[in-house]
Amino acid sequence: MSSSGPSDPFNSSRSGSSNPFAGPSVVVIRDVPVFERVPIKLSHTAANFFAWKMYFGLLFREYDLLDHVDGTTDLLAMPHDPDWSTIDATIIRWFFQTVSTDIFHTVVRDGDTARDVWKNITGLFTDNKIQCITFLQQEFFGLHQNDLSLDAFCLRLKILSDELRDLEFPFTDALLLSTLAAGLGEDLSHAASNLTLLTTPTFEQAVAYLRNEERLQQHLRARAVHTALAAGLSRGAPAHSPSAPPPDPP
Repeated sequence: MSSSGPSDPFNSSRSGSSNPFAGPSVVVIRDVPVFERVPIKLSHTAANFFAWKMYFGLLFREYDLLDHVDGTTDLLAMPHDPDWSTIDATIIRWFFQTVSTDIFHTVVRDGDTARDVWKNITGLFTDNKIQCITFLQQEFFGLHQNDLSLDAFCLRLKILSDELRDLEFPFTDALLLSTLAAGLGEDLSHAASNLTLLTTPTFEQAVAYLRNEERLQQHLRARAVHTALAAGLSRGAPAHSPSAPPPDPP
């Protein structure tokens, strides 16, 4: 099932293959540890469609399975092949095992090919593009660090930005960085202005800088607590006085 074409995992071409069914071993495909290759459960509420699709794109390329989902193979014009059907069924099982229960019940339908199931699942997240973008925008621009750790806050921002980019929303790194700076908690708000001093920083560089600032703040707080504790102990120690002689026995 080798394919030649653009690097986009969903726009491959099989024109260079003389045998459209010559491909990976059925046994190999059956034994693929799908939960290791796609360690995500796709859900409407988790904003993880981009990551789920990316993991599957890598899996399709790794095992030469793109033509099962990209629409380049006309199954009606080809003779029935048991290996192809078996592999197609395995891919469908992968899809069902890596989506939430509600998505499974929405798309499951007897007789569908892997291509059909792939289109149905991805369509849930791309067909209503305007509504999806509106929902993601509201969460993205309204996100603040609050009680989140810096890493959790930055990760959530990055996930939301990836989802928006995947929906072809005109998203820029500058917008991501400005939203990051605006949502930082009070402890790191002073560091937000310093981000502008970096020369065209990437998101990764900005996060690395903020992590260093967070560690510095933690160190300063720990030192202040230690200093205050030491000063308190010093003030509370009893004054030193000469030892008094023991009282005379009665």
